[in-house]
Amino acid sequence: LEEGLMLHVAQRLADGAHLYRDVMSITGPFPYELLALGFRVFGDEIWVARAIMVIFQALSVALIFDWARRAGAGALAHTAAACLAATPILFFPLFTFFFYTTLAFHLCVLAGYAALRSLDEGAPAVTLGWGLAAGVLVACTALSKQTIGVLLALGLILVLLANAAPGWRVRKAGALVAGGVLSALVTLAIY
Repeated sequence: LEEGLMLHVAQRLADGAHLYRDVMSITGPFPYELLALGFRVFGDEIWVARAIMVIFQALSVALIFDWARRAGAGALAHTAAACLAATPILFFPLFTFFFYTTLAFHLCVLAGYAALRSLDEGAPAVTLGWGLAAGVLVACTALSKQTIGVLLALGLILVLLANAAPGWRVRKAGALVAGGVLSALVTLAIY
């Protein structure tokens, strides 16, 4: 039922309906619009929805591996990636179909990774860019599953404030907030 509703709404959007005007929904627009975009490009088939989730799953596994390596986990980075790679089997059917909670989970991984990269030492424009990207990804998470997005935003802001180099804490957290605010303004303009 959950995936069927997502597919139905995305099909209507791909056919020209406007979310919240022509089609009512109680969740955020990101999953519907992402799937509708996939349908516009590849046709409205269920494999498109599943392929989107496979891409997000693969990206999350790769980022978890890199995240663990950057944290100094050594060989355990493979274990962390393997655990995430096994989620479709361990949490069947949740991680096997297109659903807003599953998408929000993967967006959390992407946002966390971007926030981590914003803590890297390097060119300020690059690290602040990672922070801005983290904010956009947090907003996409909130536009998929609101409660997860709000908690993620608060958590990542606290992480950046606690772990950024002195003198950069407010700027790093501010970049994340700016990405979220920018995304919110674009969403309000569209809907």
